[in-house]
Amino acid sequence: MNDIAVIQSAQEGNKEALRLLFEDNKQRIFSLAYQYVKNAEDAEDILQETFIKAYKSLDKFDYRNGASFSPWLYRIGINCSIDYLRRHKKGKEKYSDMDDIDNISSGDSDSDPEQTRRKREIREKIDHTLNRLSARQRMIFILRHYQQLSTKEIAEYLKCTEGSVKKQLFRAIQAIKQHLKGFILEKDYEMQKI
Repeated sequence: MNDIAVIQSAQEGNKEALRLLFEDNKQRIFSLAYQYVKNAEDAEDILQETFIKAYKSLDKFDYRNGASFSPWLYRIGINCSIDYLRRHKKGKEKYSDMDDIDNISSGDSDSDPEQTRRKREIREKIDHTLNRLSARQRMIFILRHYQQLSTKEIAEYLKCTEGSVKKQLFRAIQAIKQHLKGFILEKDYEMQKI
């Protein structure tokens, strides 16, 4: 079955077609949500919310005008992630120690423990700074640097101009650089003294 046939069938209420759409897109939506909220249980909640909203709006999706299902669903996932974080942000800063383990490449396992610790600290500082950004800046940074989307794709998903994406991405990067500035210089200075 091609994508259009699956979408048509899902719009007609075929449960198998709905399952196929879910299976084809669940990992990408989960990954997006996880990068945003840094918690697997919350990412699962966002994944479910995304597919519930998509299911309820499926009859409004018009494949005949050339629209593609995945970007449409991804946009719903972005909005659900932003909304979820807004609802749950009060007093909570999500961070999992497993994030650091997941992000250390296998080649690092033989490296200097000090270097591994330093990478972990930098990652924590970046995550801390991301939590302080506006929801839009954070999402744009995550989509660009964690999800590896192009500026054009991000603009399409967020329904804004590429210029707006670039501006928000620049601001996010500047905030992260500013937050890391003293940390990196301080650590480099300490390492040179030893």
